[in-house]
Amino acid sequence: MPGRRLRTVVSATTVVVAGSVIAGAEAARRPAKPPRAEASFTDWLDAHDSQRWSMADGWTNGSPFDNGWAADHVQFSGGLLEILLDDTSTRGEPYTSGEYRTNGFHGYGCFEASFRPIAVPGVVTSLFTYAGPYDNGGNGLHNEIDIEFLGKGFLDDGTTLLQFNIWTNYTGGPTNEIDLLLPFDAAADFHRYGFKWTSTGITWYVDGEVVLEVLDDSKAPTPKATDSLQKLMLNAWPVDATAAGWAGEFQYPGSPLVAQYEWVRYVAGEGCSLEAPPVEPPPPPPPTGNETDLSVDDISLSVVARGAQVVSQVRVTNGLGAGVPGVAIGGSWSGAVTSGDRLRETDASGLATFYSSRTKATGEVLFCVDDLAKAGYSYQPAANLETCDRVLK
Repeated sequence: MPGRRLRTVVSATTVVVAGSVIAGAEAARRPAKPPRAEASFTDWLDAHDSQRWSMADGWTNGSPFDNGWAADHVQFSGGLLEILLDDTSTRGEPYTSGEYRTNGFHGYGCFEASFRPIAVPGVVTSLFTYAGPYDNGGNGLHNEIDIEFLGKGFLDDGTTLLQFNIWTNYTGGPTNEIDLLLPFDAAADFHRYGFKWTSTGITWYVDGEVVLEVLDDSKAPTPKATDSLQKLMLNAWPVDATAAGWAGEFQYPGSPLVAQYEWVRYVAGEGCSLEAPPVEPPPPPPPTGNETDLSVDDISLSVVARGAQVVSQVRVTNGLGAGVPGVAIGGSWSGAVTSGDRLRETDASGLATFYSSRTKATGEVLFCVDDLAKAGYSYQPAANLETCDRVLK
């Protein structure tokens, strides 16, 4: 970004944000066996990878979040992951939004995504890592590293305030927000935002350029992978009145808001680098088939509702590879869950979402497509890229 320097501004605002919980409950929780650290990956976000990711669904975080989470508010369209925020009421909250989180936990390394945040006061758009009592990466305490766009930070002069934060074994007390003034409108185009997490501190990057470094200090320690590994998360959400001074006062504009993510990556190890962007693989050759043929392009399962439910997303395409709306999909559940939605219709993009019944039973869950039907079309099961998918609950 030649010609203009990024500058940081220490924020006086203190607010508990993503992953907020009652400190006493965290401190009293008996640590579980630490999970294993996941390997490097790059996800181009063309479709949901149920082995790596889950969608938050069926719960709320409480204040200052003014929303509930729903899996169908994380969508894939045109090679992008889109997180929707709308005025659907969920579990007593006036709004609904989406969150995308890794199933596994990650240690020291580089975390980065290319995305466009929502430029509306009172909306937070984020890339962050987190572990705590519900996403226990080791010691069960609140550990977090944040990149957050606050809706009030999109300024009239075309610049944008971006906020960084860390939480280390948090049980109450002051927080560590630092604001960065970006010399561009972050909502106007995609840019790369990331951080490098090591045993000696955290370094934040914008478009491959170092913009801030925080070194570990005994009086102000940074998170340690030896305490807790962390999940990687993407979300967008509205604040309630208690956090209006932090992120702005949210007023729903009358139509859904959308945050867009192009890709996300994790590069394992303290020797990682974010100077160069990832290289996208070449696109597959265009399909050559019949426009009126139907087949299953993808089935993605994710465990939601804190382990009580499974969501299956099924994408139906024609012989030319285009999503087909209005297709009736018949499906079936087996394994640890044997009941739930059995008939759904695809939306405008060719996607249908099935919800299993809720149960505390654990084990492998299998979802299979039994039939596809639409007037004037012919189901070709031999052309399915997937007919069944499974996930461990």
